[in-house]
Amino acid sequence: MSNDINEEYFQVLKELYELRGIKLGLDIIKGLLKELGNPERDYPIILVGGTNGKGSTVSTISSILREYGFRVGVFTKPHLCRFTERIVVDNREIDKKEVVEYYWKIKQAGENVSEKLGRFPTFFEASTAMAFEYFSEKKVDVAVVEVGMGGRLDATNACDPLVSVITNVSLEHTKYLGDTVEKIAFEKSGIIRPGRPTVSACSGSALKVVEERCRELGSELTLVGRDVKYEVLRSDLNGLEMNISLKGRVFNNLGVSLRGRFQAENVSTAIASVSKFLELMGRSDLEDNVLRRGLKKVYWPGRLEPVSMKPLVILDCAKDPAAAESLVSSLEEIVPGGKFTTIVSISSDKDYIRILTSLAKITDRFVLTRHGVMGRALPVENMAEVLNGLNARFDTEPTVKEAVKNTIASANNNSKILITGSVFTVGEARPLWSGEFYDGF
Repeated sequence: MSNDINEEYFQVLKELYELRGIKLGLDIIKGLLKELGNPERDYPIILVGGTNGKGSTVSTISSILREYGFRVGVFTKPHLCRFTERIVVDNREIDKKEVVEYYWKIKQAGENVSEKLGRFPTFFEASTAMAFEYFSEKKVDVAVVEVGMGGRLDATNACDPLVSVITNVSLEHTKYLGDTVEKIAFEKSGIIRPGRPTVSACSGSALKVVEERCRELGSELTLVGRDVKYEVLRSDLNGLEMNISLKGRVFNNLGVSLRGRFQAENVSTAIASVSKFLELMGRSDLEDNVLRRGLKKVYWPGRLEPVSMKPLVILDCAKDPAAAESLVSSLEEIVPGGKFTTIVSISSDKDYIRILTSLAKITDRFVLTRHGVMGRALPVENMAEVLNGLNARFDTEPTVKEAVKNTIASANNNSKILITGSVFTVGEARPLWSGEFYDGF
């Protein structure tokens, strides 16, 4: 890669990141896609919303579909280490040169939209349009798209999905989506389409909202726990082994590369989604051997990911209370005995009190730090106040990298280290082991 392309790429990222900001609504993204010739109409789309587990579900769906021979486009957010992770075709990330090329196309279209509608697209609107355009030009057979925030007014909802997926619903982004689970479920259910199937793992009051919306629109709802049932046989650092039953069929002893018992629900959601997609495409239903190969190849880094065994170092992107609780219960099962040194940085818009309270159950000592993304990290002092109230031990470090390096330097082969609190925290830490390119945020 030439220095010129690197320079252009970083200039494009700079411009893109300057567009960050939350402006929910579909007028701008629809105008932008129209300027591009509506590329999102060139292939069927599986749209995946929900609170937690969206990325794992997207990754599982795409892995299985690739084993069926489909050319699969994947759009996820946020990225761990670099922008190019967001837009992928058949496991190949969009490259720097392509980011530059597609950005200029999006920018020109965005300027036209701004003249007509009075606002230039946001970062997420621009990157969503970039993904849809890229998938069209790469002639994908199907795109698996992760919803950003909410659903009803999220930029990804400008497409017309063939299958809509809602993983689960809990309190998140309450400033924008509402202060109750029911209000948030209403926003999430905005991705449901008339007469087209919906797959969900929702429960409780959120499920009632989703069921009502499906009835209103004539959308057939496949529900994990009712129509799709699963049993976890094994959960450890190597992944899961599980049984799944749906449509009167049973798949026994399925090996899954994802770790954590909670992932069984996401895997079940993904399998049901693939089954519906195959049905709508006129393809034969799930084949045992294809399903097994797809599940073995699922790759979703930074989620209960061991990057070192001596000392044991685990990365996890848990960014909210529900994810933190799942992380804690999973670690209690798959790494029994002994407590962790937990390196943590949490974004300032999260419920850090509940997150830290959960993490304290498995933590002997905290190392508090701040990730470097857009000034969004919670001040160390706020976390320290919570931990003082919990009588928890902690030290502080100015940056994630310093926290990791100094913690590793004082560890021994029997130490257990957890790095968590945010996708951004894990994104900064992971390249220290993977050697991946990190372009910042």
